[in-house]
Amino acid sequence: MAKEALKKWMELPANIRSKILSTVWCGQCRTAVTICDYSTDFDGGVVVLRGFCGACGHKVARVLEGCGESSKRAPQCGLEYYIFDVWLYWDEKCTDEKKILRKIQIAGTKSLYNFAKVITQAFGFYFDHCFGFYNNFQRYGDSSMAYELFVDVDEEPLSSTRKGVKKVKINQVFKSAGQKMLFLFDYGDEWRFVVELKEINQAEKCDLKPKILESIGKAPEQYPPCEDEVEND
Repeated sequence: MAKEALKKWMELPANIRSKILSTVWCGQCRTAVTICDYSTDFDGGVVVLRGFCGACGHKVARVLEGCGESSKRAPQCGLEYYIFDVWLYWDEKCTDEKKILRKIQIAGTKSLYNFAKVITQAFGFYFDHCFGFYNNFQRYGDSSMAYELFVDVDEEPLSSTRKGVKKVKINQVFKSAGQKMLFLFDYGDEWRFVVELKEINQAEKCDLKPKILESIGKAPEQYPPCEDEVEND
């Protein structure tokens, strides 16, 4: 099977192979890296590369969908999956080791409202406050791009240029990998999250259900007990 997988892999054009080898996700580095000392094998009917991160030496793997045993493939559904890194925004000096992060896969056709619900639930929060997406991290009120639930619930938005979140889709806001926005949840406690688009992938099956691909760090309590309650306990 390994020889057959290697044959399928070598049938790909050299420039495609080179691009694949340099864009393998490393869970340790949490970015795309170059895979080293790799081998090929079949897994579930597709070719899989297994090797080590060229930067940190962590084990990595890459599934090559479309490079498998069978030439007959079901037609693509046209749906694109957006993969985001979302982490709690404590301060600009927060190190990768201290990040409380969730990697989320969600269909680009989902609304910002649905996206906000997935984010809050991924961190164990109740979806019980107004929120907004902003492109100004320091002064969100001065954002040139802003989407707020206030607009959809007929409350007064922070400015007349704001758009809603229930009719605006993810793919209308996030255009390319690396784009970041501030997700502000609960204008009282002001929970702030960085939302960074990492990848846009073509879906093989039209499954609209979002997924949490990775969970790093323990999220704080949304409603920690008051000091009086702790003393009474």
